[in-house]
Amino acid sequence: MKFLDELRNEPILLAHHPLCGRFDDHLLIVRGRRVCRGCVTVYPTALLIGLALFLIRPDLWTALIVALALFSVQLLRFISKGQGASIAFNIILGTSLAFIIYTAIVCPADLRIYLYPFIIAVIVSFEFLKGRKVFTRCKSCPDYGSFPKCATGPSIKKNENKE
Repeated sequence: MKFLDELRNEPILLAHHPLCGRFDDHLLIVRGRRVCRGCVTVYPTALLIGLALFLIRPDLWTALIVALALFSVQLLRFISKGQGASIAFNIILGTSLAFIIYTAIVCPADLRIYLYPFIIAVIVSFEFLKGRKVFTRCKSCPDYGSFPKCATGPSIKKNENKE
């Protein structure tokens, strides 16, 4: 029960962004809780599409091509602006994630040695780009000198007043 109590008291649930207030545009309020907009759109989408894929059962190559095409489309997020666009790209990313997980599961054993490293390389590259974008925003902050301390806890209110 201690875990559930901690979840109830957590100011930001399912968020992996700095808690400084400069990333509030990455959050949504759901039932009074701040949740990561990406997590709350990507993972449920991936779960629902993933379940559908196991009912439909597309072949390996079709699923891989769809996964890569959708992943490529969602890369436009790096040049787009706005919460609506971000949510749409997150849904596309979740769909791509479902297709790639499906592909990894149904992949024949003899192809896994090629497919798995490719999937890992794509994920690492994407996370690098996303992390770089977040870090760039952090570096432009006047409190960057105290990073990573500036990114945790009570400074949320302090930074909201600055902007």
